[in-house]
Amino acid sequence: MGSEALTLLAKHGEDMRWFLSNYDKLVKEYDGLFVAVYERGVIDSDRDLDRLIERVSGKWPLERVIIEYVSKEKPLLVL
Repeated sequence: MGSEALTLLAKHGEDMRWFLSNYDKLVKEYDGLFVAVYERGVIDSDRDLDRLIERVSGKWPLERVIIEYVSKEKPLLVL
């Protein structure tokens, strides 16, 4: 794996750790929304994933943005 790919993975990891460590705060503001995270901060949000991706891809490098759904409801896992 090249150094560029490793750097990208590291940046995604930093953003995901930020997202998870701030999840309780994010739920208060973004419950029921998809959030786009870039460089350890929320850059946009929307109920509609396609609209969010369209807006984000015009402003930020999409390969560097993580998009996650925020909900106070716990996910139901079916095994």
